[in-house]
Amino acid sequence: MNKLDPTTLFPTDDRIWMAILLLNYKDKVFTVRDFSNLSGMSLGFISQFSNLLKEAGYMAEGRQMKLKDPGALLNILRDIYFFEKHERHSYYTDSQPEETIQKIRDIGKERSYALTRMAGASKIAPFVRFELVDFYISSTEEIALWKEKLKLIDVELSGNINLFVPSDKRILTDVQTVDAIKIVNNIQLYLDLYKYPARGREQAEHLREQKIKVW
Repeated sequence: MNKLDPTTLFPTDDRIWMAILLLNYKDKVFTVRDFSNLSGMSLGFISQFSNLLKEAGYMAEGRQMKLKDPGALLNILRDIYFFEKHERHSYYTDSQPEETIQKIRDIGKERSYALTRMAGASKIAPFVRFELVDFYISSTEEIALWKEKLKLIDVELSGNINLFVPSDKRILTDVQTVDAIKIVNNIQLYLDLYKYPARGREQAEHLREQKIKVW
């Protein structure tokens, strides 16, 4: 098995997102066209990267797209992933975390957003108590609306609620919904949590054990 250098295998957001989707739908066997319909990626790109994954030993040989070593692939993504690439806007709210999440749910009924990190994990596989609410929004133009609706207060350094504009907007195209609350998919959630200093690794591994189930 020829394990390629991760920096060679994942130099672009396109490849990272393709791997995230493959892992999130690990129990499905895709054709290239099926995966193109799911991801919006071109047939040529999918075919090319699939061949690299096969060469590296992470995808089974054949015409269908079936991961061969999903745990090792997730470990690579985990180690190279850089959460700080997302644009952060930090504020303070008087609301408690669960109340804030319910407000986000109500405001976001017709908007594109997704909880992540501890707030997201609290709805999928709760394990660690949290005080900080993190969620993705679609663009910087949406900040004013969220700020007004949630009655957010400006802070000089860090607050107790963070709005993130994702570096890759596709993060908001593959989300899950629990109790009418939108949350990033489990692979994205794991990546966002893993290097988070406030017990993020513990929460990430609990999520992996309970929901992702790849080793």
